[in-house]
Amino acid sequence: MQNFSSPLTPTERIVKIIRDKTLAIMKKGVSFLVTVALMALASSLALASDPSPLQDTCVAIAEPENAVFVNGKFCKNPNLTKAEDFFYSGLDKPGNISNPVGSAVTPVNVAQIAGLNTLGISAVRIDYAPYGQNPPHTHPRATEILTVLEGTLLVGFVTSNPENRLFTKVLNKGDVFVFPIGLIHF
Repeated sequence: MQNFSSPLTPTERIVKIIRDKTLAIMKKGVSFLVTVALMALASSLALASDPSPLQDTCVAIAEPENAVFVNGKFCKNPNLTKAEDFFYSGLDKPGNISNPVGSAVTPVNVAQIAGLNTLGISAVRIDYAPYGQNPPHTHPRATEILTVLEGTLLVGFVTSNPENRLFTKVLNKGDVFVFPIGLIHF
């Protein structure tokens, strides 16, 4: 016995066409939303870094006249920038090591070289007395690289959780050691 369905009325045909098209549009809409969500997630992971600077240099100045305020300092007009804004002389002079920790840090940062403002870098000279120390410390947004110019130095760092591993090394003249960003080191 054959089962013949009754033909659709014109109204039923229109309702069926509208329903089929609505379902097709909804499927495309869901597909589009899933695609956009995945792209947003992927791009947020890919762009997880510090932004590029807005200008090549931002030489720090104390006087705000005709200056722009960036990174806690006023920026000199770039047309007035000169080579001296990126220069420091004095790391050849030993620091005073007659103190309780037996070391002296000579910093070279934006206070000494105005051109370092917004560049995210600085340098130091550390002088040690025999058995002197550099107390454990951290730089939350910077990796440090150390070069021994004279003598012997014990250095090290501790990794973060869960292991808290201690890495130490005895350095000699000419040796270089890197302290990863944000880790406690000495």
